[in-house]
Amino acid sequence: MHGSKKGLPYPSKCWPDDRDFLDGATELRVPPSTALNAYWDADILDTRGVKPGTIIAVTDPFVVRFRVELIGDLWHCIRGDWCFNLGFTAIGDGPDFNLADKLPAGVLELKDWDGCERRCIEVCYTVPAGTIPAEHCGTLYEVGATFSLHCCKRERPILVGYEPLEERQFY
Repeated sequence: MHGSKKGLPYPSKCWPDDRDFLDGATELRVPPSTALNAYWDADILDTRGVKPGTIIAVTDPFVVRFRVELIGDLWHCIRGDWCFNLGFTAIGDGPDFNLADKLPAGVLELKDWDGCERRCIEVCYTVPAGTIPAEHCGTLYEVGATFSLHCCKRERPILVGYEPLEERQFY
C-alpha cells in the first residue's frame, strides 16, 4: 500500500514527543473493497414468523428478531459482543421499559462474536405471553430497536444504532 508523506493532521496519540513520526508518517489508504459496511434490521413477528400487525394480545407470545449483515474484509479483524434490545415508551398511562430487562439475562446478546467466523448475525427470541404489560383498555407503546457492538472489554460500545418500529398496542 502506498500513501502520501504528509504527517498526521493532529499530534500522535502513540508518540506525542516524536517529531520525526509526526512529519514522516504515511497515511494508509484503505481500498473500498475492504471498507466496513453494515446493514441491520429488527422485527416483531408472531410465532409462525409473520408480522402480526400493530395490535398484539398480551396473551400471545411473539418473536423478536435482530439481523446484521456485515460487508467488507476489515470485519474479519473485529471481535466483540453484540447487544440488541427493544425499548417501549408508553403513550398515555403505562410503564416505560427495555425488553431485555424483562427477559432472562443474555438472550438478546451475542457474546464473543468473531468476524473471521461469522458476518451474518441473527438473534431471535420468543417473548413469552404476559411479558408486555397492558392497562385494562390496552396500552399503546412507541417501540424502537437498538443495537451496540462492544469490543476490547470497553464499557462504551464502538458501534451503535437504532430502528424505530413505530407504535404497537398491547391489550
